[in-house]
Amino acid sequence: MTTPNIPARKRSGADEETMTEWFMLHQRDVAWAVVALAIIVGGFWYYERSQSIKAQRAEAAYFQARQSAAAGNLPLAVSDLQKVVSRYEGTNAGTQAALTLAQTLYDQKKFKEGLDVLKTAEAKAPDHFKPSIHLLEAAGYEELKNLVAAAEQYKLAAQVTRFPVDKAEYQAAAARDYMAAGKTEEAKAIWRELVKDETAPTAAEARVRLGELEAKPMKI
Repeated sequence: MTTPNIPARKRSGADEETMTEWFMLHQRDVAWAVVALAIIVGGFWYYERSQSIKAQRAEAAYFQARQSAAAGNLPLAVSDLQKVVSRYEGTNAGTQAALTLAQTLYDQKKFKEGLDVLKTAEAKAPDHFKPSIHLLEAAGYEELKNLVAAAEQYKLAAQVTRFPVDKAEYQAAAARDYMAAGKTEEAKAIWRELVKDETAPTAAEARVRLGELEAKPMKI
């Protein structure tokens, strides 16, 4: 049985008039929609372009500050690094400058000042810099003999790192500082977690440390 050919429906003059009338009635709305889309696209391009320029300038400024440090001009290096940190906060170069500035201050035994720099940079730093910031903060607190605060920073570094081996190492560092600070229960909690993973590089140390902490004193 042959299927009869059904002719395609032709658009009538009435349909065309209806579409024309719709565009006439909504001409202003259509125009505003086009303008709004152009603004959004243009704004996105401008933002991306400005961020790229900012990053390039930040890198150049950081490189200049590193040159001052390499030349042995420490006061100028500190000044240049401070400018990069304040002007380009949140960029890769700005965060690198904060880390370098903090280390430079540490080298001058200015640990509190170095920690202040790191605390300020921490909030807006790119995520991949967070472990390094927490580790350097931990080092500063250790120099100030605040081992509990140092342990907390090691724990934060363990939380934000992407690498399991580093995570275990940072947790172990936290446990050691807790032990040195007399915080036995906090240290044991970490060692118990680390001893569960036999493949971790800290597993052997975790067993020994846990045995030491849980050993009962012998009765005489």
